[in-house]
Amino acid sequence: MPENYEVCLRNECPLKETCLRQLGAQEPRKQLNYIRIVNPCLVKNVTDKCQFYCSNKPVRVAYGITHIFDYVPSIKHDVLYHAVKYYFGKWNYYRVYHRERPIMPHEQEAIQQIFRNNGINEPVVFEEYKEIINW
Repeated sequence: MPENYEVCLRNECPLKETCLRQLGAQEPRKQLNYIRIVNPCLVKNVTDKCQFYCSNKPVRVAYGITHIFDYVPSIKHDVLYHAVKYYFGKWNYYRVYHRERPIMPHEQEAIQQIFRNNGINEPVVFEEYKEIINW
């Protein structure tokens, strides 16, 4: 768990079995002088939906975009390259390109949609996939 991760202390929460914030509160953090918690006033009446809920289910992230343009017709290469770069922004594109940051599932779908919008219907295949806990 990241050091500054906000935990939830609501013991009677119906989502506590699968929420990372609840599970994080149960983990011993004796080495820390302070912990960050979700405001108890904002979660006291939660039933089945919570704005702070973070699922403990692993997500499939991707790494590596250096080859996603390999099979793109040259006439569409520049358009797609600039669209993907624009989507991430210059700094995040650099980090994704150099595999310093994962491509989250919603970002993978956005890239796929950029390709579809430009007439490329084949699935975009990234270089590597991993299952991670999305803290």
